[in-house]
Amino acid sequence: MSKLPVSIGLKPSYVPDALVWPKLLASSAPAPLAHALTARHLLQRQTARQFHNGLLSAGLAMRLSDPVVWGEWVQLQSAIVKRLQKQQQDLGKGCAILADDYSQIRQANTMSKLMEKQFNLMSQFGALMSSQATNLMELLENVQVDYGYWASQKVGS
Repeated sequence: MSKLPVSIGLKPSYVPDALVWPKLLASSAPAPLAHALTARHLLQRQTARQFHNGLLSAGLAMRLSDPVVWGEWVQLQSAIVKRLQKQQQDLGKGCAILADDYSQIRQANTMSKLMEKQFNLMSQFGALMSSQATNLMELLENVQVDYGYWASQKVGS
């Protein structure tokens, strides 16, 4: 709507598309709103990618009898399982380190040392959980993109 008291009938020559609006709003919005808009935008992109992959999967259903497609699909699944196993091993190592650090808390001889060790342990735990969550999300995004690319190649051929 025009800010002028009388409409003069001018139309903007450029209307930003749906992907630009979140950036425009986020650049001028307060930090919490900008964060929410960014999260909303990323979730919409991920949902659109997942929907597109679903359509590609429906197109692949016609090629179920192709052994090349099956072999490549199994290779994709194997790579995903290997990444998940590596992440689980990293989590196990991190938890073992935390358990060792936890056992050393009783060595504190002053209240300040006890507090320092406890907060250090909590920060290490937070860093471990942050790393695990980030790696898992990265894996999920990579799977979506890689699967979409692979499926589009197979549906197109």
